[in-house]
Amino acid sequence: MNKLLLVCLLFFAPVSLASADLKIAVIDLSKAFDQYYKTQDAQKLLKQKQDGYQKEIQDLINEYQHMGEDAEALDKAAKDPTLAPAARDEKSKALDLKKQDLLTMQNKITEMRTERSNEIREELLRRHKEIVDEISKVVTDYSGPQGYDMVIDKSSQSAASGVSLVLYNSSKLVDITTDIITLLNKSAPASSAASAPSGAAPSAIATPATH
Repeated sequence: MNKLLLVCLLFFAPVSLASADLKIAVIDLSKAFDQYYKTQDAQKLLKQKQDGYQKEIQDLINEYQHMGEDAEALDKAAKDPTLAPAARDEKSKALDLKKQDLLTMQNKITEMRTERSNEIREELLRRHKEIVDEISKVVTDYSGPQGYDMVIDKSSQSAASGVSLVLYNSSKLVDITTDIITLLNKSAPASSAASAPSGAAPSAIATPATH
């Protein structure tokens, strides 16, 4: 039994010693993502695009409402007993055409809502991926020369439980979040949203979900 215990200890010793030599850092990727000037600029642009699409749809809704008012007037005229039968018949035919126009406009509004929503979602996903890829590259380029063997995202959560994947990290571990944010924003233009006060950026782009 003692020999077996000794063999086990010797077997695991190299792993423990190797682990002790690992240089590990942590990063709050969510914070880095939110404070990256390209994220904030993308949020601003997407918000402007959303507002433009909303106005476009609202203009169609206003037109639809005016058409509905015209249809009500035609319906009232078609039932007006003071009008001659021929006039009422003419109003009735105009009402049928107006109802078709209303249905066409209703379908147009529905289709436009779907199309614009898909466009925003696709652009959001594309920009999200681009930004995450850029941040990942900066982290990699920074961590190698610094001698880190591993960088752990302390903001990551489990997709199944929603609980943080990093339940504890020692204060001895170096947090490189500030350094990465500085590197990300070193080329930010003066007009960038990154120069806005903290928390002022819109929330069109969600922070990256890591699993």
